[in-house]
Amino acid sequence: MTPVVRPATSADAEPCERLESQARASNAGGRGASAFFAENPTGFLVSDERGLTLVAEVDSVVVGFLTLHVTVVEAEMIARVVRVFVTPLARRVGVGDSLIRAARTAARDRGCGRIDALSLPGDRETKNLYERNGLTARLIVATAPL
Repeated sequence: MTPVVRPATSADAEPCERLESQARASNAGGRGASAFFAENPTGFLVSDERGLTLVAEVDSVVVGFLTLHVTVVEAEMIARVVRVFVTPLARRVGVGDSLIRAARTAARDRGCGRIDALSLPGDRETKNLYERNGLTARLIVATAPL
């Protein structure tokens, strides 16, 4: 199973929305999930100044996606992975790794000096994906309702 990773087009909106629903469902009830999805609502972007979505296909079927937001912090462009999701049947065969490699390339091509990636506290698979690809934790957000 060799994934093909490419920038998403408007034709990919429906499969990415299905994957986004799966991502939300798989994290439902998880610590911080409702706030995460509310604070980062854009799961799909066709290339624009704010970022882009990449899709991973196997045999012409979209099996994963990654959405990258680009922001400027103190005059430095920063890329942030706000969504990465791979269908359970396509995991552990390099699809996520291919998406992260492509995101790094896309971030460099846009002039970004750093790439950050978000994950939920209990989402060990996503954290493992990031760490395996050289992205390590630099910030933990603690919260309490008032």
